[in-house]
Amino acid sequence: MLALTTGLLTHANPAQAAPPPPLQAVSHGPTQGTPVPGSVLTADLGTWSSTPTSYTFEWLRDGVPIPGATGQKYDVQSVDVAHQVAPRVTASDGPTQDSFTGEPLAVRKIGSSVTLDVRRVHPPGKNKLVWTAITFMSIERPWTTDGGTVTAYKQKDGELKELGRATLLREAAFVRLPWKRAPLGKTRIVVCYAGNDAVAESCSPVDVVRRPENQPGA
Repeated sequence: MLALTTGLLTHANPAQAAPPPPLQAVSHGPTQGTPVPGSVLTADLGTWSSTPTSYTFEWLRDGVPIPGATGQKYDVQSVDVAHQVAPRVTASDGPTQDSFTGEPLAVRKIGSSVTLDVRRVHPPGKNKLVWTAITFMSIERPWTTDGGTVTAYKQKDGELKELGRATLLREAAFVRLPWKRAPLGKTRIVVCYAGNDAVAESCSPVDVVRRPENQPGA
């Protein structure tokens, strides 16, 4: 009796196609925002080899994770000044994930500038004129210099002699100068803001007060 053996043929199932390639970062844009204290930086989401289903974020200071900084946005702090801040973005499509680190941004202090106008004014409630160095501050937002101190100096032979100080209010200050009348000749006055952890120091251009001998009451 002849025994016949029937072989079984296996055919590939079209539904069992090769798995998709793993998710990969393709490129990313710059981090948005100005790297100064008080501003907000926003991480770019990047472009990927396929569509991510979720993202996670981690902000780094000089390559070290910043505690609690795990959102797409980051509020720049004064402690970040003189350091490099960058976002690390991780994307996932479920089975696979990949990440990139944005270009580090050098955090700097907020810029400031001082203008000065030396004149005689009437103090509030008084009729007598006094010499005053009127100071106006200008800074980048979003910070304020209110509560900071400006100092007026007499400049002579390359050296500075302090004449008085005042506190800034609404970015202006009035430094009363210790004169009943301006000194004879030319007096060079400059006023400086010392800065703080977030705002850079700055000094005004020199303002020259002139009083010739034939004007003793100037």
